Amino acid sequence: MRVRLMVYSTVFLAVSTANASAFSMSFRWCGLGSPVFALSGVPKGTATLQFHMIELQVPSYNHGGGMVTYKGQSAVACGALNNYSPPSPPSGSHSYQITVTAFGPNKSNLGSASFTREFPEKK
Repeated sequence: MRVRLMVYSTVFLAVSTANASAFSMSFRWCGLGSPVFALSGVPKGTATLQFHMIELQVPSYNHGGGMVTYKGQSAVACGALNNYSPPSPPSGSHSYQITVTAFGPNKSNLGSASFTREFPEKK
């Protein structure tokens, strides 16, 4: 009996991971404005996308983000985030992680994706 439960949970984990890994996002900086985002594998049924940024060196500082209505687009333009504080590292380059979460029309969480980039970028 123990072996069967283990096999079933492994299969479920593999399916869950496969579905979650299909959703991805990347971004690039647009000067000091909010980034431009490239999206792929956005879960079916997504109505809104919620973006949130943290600075990995100072995770307690709230950079905010914003909500964007999703209508099948593969990109979100610079300046689209309405509650966003741009990166402003005191010195040197810091790493910033943005997480996007897909929500359905009933506010159900359909999945999320994250991407990390330095600011300013090293040349």
